[in-house]
Amino acid sequence: MVIYLATKNFHKVREIFHILSIYQEENPDFYIELKEYEGDIPEDIEVYDNYHDNAVKKAQYVYHQVLALVISEDSGIEFLELNNFPGPYSKRIFPSLAQSQKNQAFVNMFKDLDIVYRKCKYVCCAVLLINFSNYYVFTASVEGYVSSKVIGDNGFGYDPIFVLPSLKKTFGEIDVKLKCKYSHRAIAFKKMFDFIKSKPHLIK
Repeated sequence: MVIYLATKNFHKVREIFHILSIYQEENPDFYIELKEYEGDIPEDIEVYDNYHDNAVKKAQYVYHQVLALVISEDSGIEFLELNNFPGPYSKRIFPSLAQSQKNQAFVNMFKDLDIVYRKCKYVCCAVLLINFSNYYVFTASVEGYVSSKVIGDNGFGYDPIFVLPSLKKTFGEIDVKLKCKYSHRAIAFKKMFDFIKSKPHLIK
């Protein structure tokens, strides 16, 4: 059974396939046929103020196009000192700025503060949609803090300013394979794959 991946973000596609590959290496008996959805996904699908609704609506849109199982996700960064802003708006804020400018703006905002005030977290909400009204949700978050400067050319989005305490490096400094062991997205999708493995009849 083919499962379609509902995202037009190349970086997310690459990461999710890496996460799946790592999971299959660790679970040789696990197999799903994951396929990137090649059609358009309107940007105004993701207009909600929470990850859940953005992910579900995106999955439902693609389901209408392919009439098959769909996986989608929505994710973002939350700065605790800003009451978890930008969260689901992470991609949509400051549309006139390039991502590198957004990263620098947040670094400038936090760089002179003690680390306790630079706490942030990455959040991911992943959805496995069986049909239009039947879906399962898997969430995960990873806590870190804002770097004192933009570091690293790897990753995407806010990765160059998100420091993972256990590695003492930003997600922008580590390669995609290592990131896919520690990230919010990796944890959420591992939960999903564990669920599929425990209930294989759902994707038959």
